[in-house]
This record gives sequence, C-alpha cells and structure tokens, in this order.
Amino acid sequence: MANQIVQVNVTQQLPPAPSTLQRTGALISQGGTNTSAGTLTLLTQLSSLTPILAAAKAITSMTWSGSVVTVTTTAPHGWTSGDVIGVVISGVTPAGYNGTYQASVTGTSTFTFPLVSNPGSVTVQGTVLLADESELLAMATTFFAQGSANSVYVLELGEGTATEGVTALTSFITANPGVIYSYLVPREWDANAPFLSFLANYESTTAKTYFFVTTTTGNYSSYTPLMKCVFALIQAPTAPTTEFSCAAPFYVTLNWNPGYQVTQLSFAYVYGVTPYPTQGNSALLATLKAAYINVIGTGAEGGISNAIVFWGTTADGNVFNYWYSTDWVQINAELALANAVINGSNNPIAPLLYSQNGINTLHDVATAVFSTAVTSGLAIGQVVQTALPIAQFQQNFNAGLYKNQLVINAEPFLVYTTENPNDYAIGKYAGLAGVYAPSTGFRQIIFNISDTLFI
Repeated sequence: MANQIVQVNVTQQLPPAPSTLQRTGALISQGGTNTSAGTLTLLTQLSSLTPILAAAKAITSMTWSGSVVTVTTTAPHGWTSGDVIGVVISGVTPAGYNGTYQASVTGTSTFTFPLVSNPGSVTVQGTVLLADESELLAMATTFFAQGSANSVYVLELGEGTATEGVTALTSFITANPGVIYSYLVPREWDANAPFLSFLANYESTTAKTYFFVTTTTGNYSSYTPLMKCVFALIQAPTAPTTEFSCAAPFYVTLNWNPGYQVTQLSFAYVYGVTPYPTQGNSALLATLKAAYINVIGTGAEGGISNAIVFWGTTADGNVFNYWYSTDWVQINAELALANAVINGSNNPIAPLLYSQNGINTLHDVATAVFSTAVTSGLAIGQVVQTALPIAQFQQNFNAGLYKNQLVINAEPFLVYTTENPNDYAIGKYAGLAGVYAPSTGFRQIIFNISDTLFI
C-alpha cells in the first residue's frame, strides 16, 4: 500500500538435518536372505529378519562314498559351481548326515561335503541351507538382545566365498560411499588375505568406515596396528552357536547419540553374550590385551555380575571412542559450515560474503561444533578462538601452547588474501584450522597404599 509505514521482509534459515551416519551399521550376509545381492534391508527388531531369511532347500538324494557325501537338491540351489561354502544339513535320517559342513558346489543342483564315517542309506531326505543364514540369525539375535533403541541394516552380498564377499563389499562401498559407518562381518572373513588387503583402504584418519571382526587365538595377529578401522574380538569358546558376541559392542557404538553424553566402549555393559573364561587363561588374556584384541568379560572386579567389554580398542590401540570422536567432528564441521554457506548465499538481508565478517561467521560455526563435542563427552579441554596467520598458529601448536585447549583458528581476511592472492577470485578460503583432543576413559587405576604400625 502507498501509505504503508512498515514493510516486513522475511528470510528463511534452514537448520542442518542431523547426520545419522554414525548410527548406521550393517550385518553382512552372503546368501542368508532371499533378497538380491547389493540389497540393504532395515531391521527395527529381531522379527524384521524373519520375512527375508532364505528358505531351506529340499534334498532329493544323498549318497556316501569314500568319505564324501554327494547331495542333489530338488530344485537348482542357485550357488556358484566351484565355490566352497558353509552349509547346514538337517532333517535327514540317519541323523549322522545332519550338521554343518564346508561344501563344494559341483553343479546347478549338486554339492559334496566330507564325512569320514558312513551313516548308512538315507531313508528320510532333509533340507539344506547356507550356514550364513544361521550366522545372520545369531548376529541379529545378539544385536537386539542389547535393546531396540537402534535399528540395523542387513547387507546382502550374495552367496559365495569370503573372497567373493570382499569383492562384493568393495563394489557396494564404491557405489554407496558414506552410507554405512560400520559393518559386522562374517566369521569366515577372519584373516582372509583379500579382506586384510581390503582393510588398507580404510586406515586413513578421514576414512570413517569400520569393521567388527570375530577372530580367533590363531588368527588375531593378522590385524596390525595400522588397522584403525578394525574392532577385533575373540568369542568365548563356550558360547552357544546362537550367539554372535561381536554384535554386542557393535550395537553399543551404533546406539551412541551425541547431544547426550557419549559413554566409553571400554567396560560397556552387554547382554546375551558369554564371558571369556578367566581360569587358566590369565596369560592369554594379557597377551590379547597387549595386541589390542577385545573379549567379553564380567564386572566381577567391581562386584558387578554383568558382562562387559574388555578393552574397547581398535587394532591400532586407540579406544573406539577416539576415532568415533574424530569422525564426529569431521562430519559435523562439514555439515555446519556447508549449512552456513548455503543459508548465507540465500539471505538478501545479511548475505555471507567473502570478507572478514564472513570469516568471523564461519569461525563461530566451527567453534560451536567443538563446544558441542565437549558437552557431548567426545572431547576434552577449553574451547578457544584464535585469529593468527597459519604459520604462527602451527608454530604455537608445535611449541605446546595449546595444551588442554580446543583451539579454532581463522586466519584474518587481509592476511589470507595476501598470502593466497588467487583464492579470492575462486571463492576459496583455507584459513580454518583446529586443535582437537578426543576424550577417553579410565582403563587402569593404580592405588599405592602404605600400611603402618604407628597409631
């Protein structure tokens, strides 16, 4: 209106949707489901798994000869000829044929497996399913025994050997980067040479991808201190076949939710898992601890009967929280800074311009991320802002001036553009830098006590 006194302009600020990457994990299946290779299926509870489990295949004939059993299925089994895979035979009479075996696939409807003694002629044909299905069920059962506050995906890679599974996972991650934070891998992958080579792709500080591995006392040395991406655990030899112990700490890490205080993985309570026996194993357990291999134990030392995680470390010796915290600040700094740039590019009242004021805004955004890390229990220290030339900031850091501090430096506009005259024209600013200290928990307490006869 011509006589209008006040005109109101409205700008829209859209907050970033919180990243859920670090709460996203996958149970790896190789033929345990009826879904196609490369499929992700979300499980919100244990019963979510039932509809996708692969159906058992009917057997038409079984014959024993020369310590080898030859099996023919009623319909084509769909497995790859030449593969050696785990199978579970059940429902056969005589019962001596029933069990779990490593089978050689010999044709579209046939396979063989070794069996030393002849159980006799088969009078009742049974069924066969891949051992991966029972393992997948154990993974999900143990995962949801911890609670149902967090969901998990099943990633179907298709039937095959461990080597074929690693190849399939490589293709999946390449096609879907940044979709899954951590993977619970099948036992068969333990110490597999291609798997160990594959892990080298995720050893960098920016990889943000982890693999929860069930290893053995014979294989654990395959995991080296370079493998920050590996959480390796040895399951108790007394654990039942329905248990997959590594799924318990896997759940704990996916259930963390920064914004609330993040607890330590070391000594975390876990449920439905079997503690590793301590009697007669003290030397072994000390060796495993020194090699950064985890086990399930109990809180008996503290008068607590609950099962807990010992020691919560990745193969490089850091507690899992260390890398989780480092990943969190990378993810959220990128998210917050990109959000500020996008919102600022759409604000006609106060646009975010490449100037000292713009740098100050980005400086404050990065500082807020560090502050949230502290309040969430992910980092320790006082949050401090500096505005120094990068060379001076690096010199101060090398001199140890930033101990007990989380420092966010933003090189001033005039200094940066003088040092980098070509960057202003292309809108590039590389003057943000930070010093960040992930928090950790107690893993050893030493209490020195002196007794005395003096009253």
